[in-house]
Amino acid sequence: MMSIYFSSMFFDHHNTPQALVKKFRDDLNLLEAIYIAMLEYNENHDYNGKYLNEIYSNSPAILDKYIFYLINVNSTFSLSDVERNRCFFKHENFIDIYDKIFDELVKGYQFPTMSVPYILESILLLNKNELDLLNKQETWIHHCIQVFSRNRIKMQCLFSVIAKLDVKDKIKYVLEFLKYNQDFEHFKNIPLTPMSWSWSGSAVPMYSKWIDFLKLLLPNLIGLKWIKHKNYIENKIKNLERQIEYEQIEEILSD
Repeated sequence: MMSIYFSSMFFDHHNTPQALVKKFRDDLNLLEAIYIAMLEYNENHDYNGKYLNEIYSNSPAILDKYIFYLINVNSTFSLSDVERNRCFFKHENFIDIYDKIFDELVKGYQFPTMSVPYILESILLLNKNELDLLNKQETWIHHCIQVFSRNRIKMQCLFSVIAKLDVKDKIKYVLEFLKYNQDFEHFKNIPLTPMSWSWSGSAVPMYSKWIDFLKLLLPNLIGLKWIKHKNYIENKIKNLERQIEYEQIEEILSD
């Protein structure tokens, strides 16, 4: 019944985001409550975030309600979240907005390193076709590394997403992390390869790409202060090479 009554409110041909907010200008709290209730009923609601973006422009308080929804209702990554979770990049204060989202997500989950990366992924996995969005995403990643480089939980969550980026981007962000934090124990904490992955056919090409990436890091770790970091990466390479050998044997035996 709720969907039947309220869903038409959020159709562009019936109400543009601007027109809807104007109708509720005297009771934006009610509009916020309806919006969140619709999300709880249908995770595909406002998939592109147009209404969320417009409501936030007129009532920033909806951000708290939306974060609560992310933590308590829709705590897993889905394609329907992507555009909506990125809508705040349209605002000049997007850094402050995403800092708050990041803070609250880390505080809100009992095991943040398991859950937060899925939401960060919907926010940050780069879209090379949207240059303005790409620039803002990169700006926020740089900002997080500079400001939170000594926050182990945040860096583990952030680099869980970074580990899925292109090799060039991964190297850039790992080196930036080392610029602000040379502590070896902190370095061991950040994922250099994806924490979750899938493949079809042989896993060897995937492991080989990870090895290539790790080998590209090594020339940047010259000198005594990087000995532990370098040994750590070399050991990861050896482990992956052993995994490749195991996979190749398994493939031969299964033929």
